[in-house]
Amino acid sequence: MLNELKLEVAYRSDRQNLISDFYEPCLFRSRLYRRAVGYFSSYGLANASAGIAALVVNNGRVQLAASPHLSADDATALQQGYADRKTILREICQREFRDVRDSLVRDRLSALAWLVAKGVLDVKLALRVTGNGAFCRGIYHEKMGIFEDEAGHRVAFSGSSNETQGGLVDNFEAVDVYWSWEDPQRRVARKLADFEQIWQNDTAGLDIIDFSDATADLLSAYRNDREPDWEAMVTASVRQHQPKSPANKWRHQDKAVAEFLARERGILEMATGTGKTKTALKICAALLERKQVETIIVAADGIDLLDQWRGQLIDLTTRLNRRFALYRHYAANHDRDRFNLNPANSILLVSRLALPSALKHLSKETAAKTILIHDEAHRVGSAGNRTELAGTADTIRFRLGLSATPDREYDAEGNLFIEQHIGPVLFRFGLEEAIREGILAPFTYHPLPYQLDADDRRRLHQIFARRTARQQNGNPMSDEEFWTELAKVHKTSRAKLPVFEQFLTTHAALLANCIVFVETKEYGESVLEIIHKHRHDFHTYYGDEDASVLRQFARGDIACLVTCHRLSEGIDIRSLETVILFSSARARLETIQRIGRCLRVDPENPAKRANVVDFVRQAQPGDQDPESDEQRSQWLADLSAITPRT
Repeated sequence: MLNELKLEVAYRSDRQNLISDFYEPCLFRSRLYRRAVGYFSSYGLANASAGIAALVVNNGRVQLAASPHLSADDATALQQGYADRKTILREICQREFRDVRDSLVRDRLSALAWLVAKGVLDVKLALRVTGNGAFCRGIYHEKMGIFEDEAGHRVAFSGSSNETQGGLVDNFEAVDVYWSWEDPQRRVARKLADFEQIWQNDTAGLDIIDFSDATADLLSAYRNDREPDWEAMVTASVRQHQPKSPANKWRHQDKAVAEFLARERGILEMATGTGKTKTALKICAALLERKQVETIIVAADGIDLLDQWRGQLIDLTTRLNRRFALYRHYAANHDRDRFNLNPANSILLVSRLALPSALKHLSKETAAKTILIHDEAHRVGSAGNRTELAGTADTIRFRLGLSATPDREYDAEGNLFIEQHIGPVLFRFGLEEAIREGILAPFTYHPLPYQLDADDRRRLHQIFARRTARQQNGNPMSDEEFWTELAKVHKTSRAKLPVFEQFLTTHAALLANCIVFVETKEYGESVLEIIHKHRHDFHTYYGDEDASVLRQFARGDIACLVTCHRLSEGIDIRSLETVILFSSARARLETIQRIGRCLRVDPENPAKRANVVDFVRQAQPGDQDPESDEQRSQWLADLSAITPRT
């Protein structure tokens, strides 16, 4: 019985495993599980089904009220097609069940289909409506659940967890819990009444649609002929969700923390996806607990990256139960002066451009108790940063740099400044080690050979002519300027386009969960024309678009994103599977950043193998730097041959 459990009043990801410590013990003792959730996905339903299998063993049932994500177009279609709402909703929900290739997930979806067929799982969709009954975009977002055993004991919970893989496993989540046998405030009864109102379509602002039959149709493609072994699924679920010790897989983070704390200044060279930010937060936590730091300054380039830092730092201060004023000085935020007035017990998130002024106003006393964190520290060595930042950090005791590639190739002056301003490289954990340890996903490399065409050779000839003319006029091109102009011809060669088009005739599936890196918007338009022949769910993101584009891409509403430099650094979209490199720099730094986008492991797809598509220029007579593409290709081929340790 449920009343035999020793329940906590709250469950939180830093203290418990929500699956093994709360959901499963309750499900094993229940005959009815009522659940109202927000947005859910195919992977999330598959994950939740393992626990629900316990109800089959108990001859129990599940009532699930959930919400598909409606775009404005979806809401309009539902409004205009009222008589055929289920057909429209089936098409909307179908988006969440495409391209499911992982065998374990497909088995779980088969189990769900059996649950519906056996009458164990009833599904209703909750759609938001206005006062006059018009459908709204977005989702019903309340999150609560009620377990009930055969004696009528009930356990209710509410909180941040969704029925998604992210909600149940990956995110930092918390739920509040109440039980009926000790409930003087009748909170369980109120939750039950709220759920029953939803289930009976008696809640203002919601329209509830029975979707069990449609769910069965939706999952029919995944249903196996043989009914699952439910008891075996329960056993497997317990085994799968046992907490994993970080001592093995993530021991590199602890080594990096120890190295920095011992030396107080320097750079952590860690491959994208191996936890640079988490390691930096562990360092901050240690310094705060030792009372060695009262002020945190994080400098980076890019709104998206700084916004991600903000969320992580809020979580950090919440976990440590410390009060900090959090100031932002980037984009539309202008808090630097307020920070300068009272930097103690404060955090400043600042663009690199605005950092020098903030540092110049720090007193020596404050600087001695400050940690300065430079994300993507290789950028600190640019000529502009060298001028503006020189001497500004000399009195700051703790200086931390984070980068997958701190060395600036062909820039000795920039590298020297980085070491002076931040410190030397203290710790290295590269792509090779990360793939071998299973922290990053293995990948398949697709090199696409091409040759420059007549137009490319004409443009190259013009560059040589300009260099000669400027030399004669006493205004010679620098080597950097010359190589940059040559590289742009290679990066925007239209000779790649027919090669790409031919490749997609047999590899169009790679466009799902894919980022395409191009050099210019104009070139991107030509690439989009080819992609459009195979998919319609694509978008561009060049930095001036609405940030919601990234959220849509991460959610799966957009399958393919075409971009320039904007996503090279700091963006964490674990479902990303393929990177296509129309534009590759001569130095490895940019390539490492870009392929790192798709090498992050995806808990919703544990068998993930990423793909890197690369255009490799074939050497021709008279080529400048003919070996750069071949060297990059060999390096990527060697990386793709690495097999994770089992």
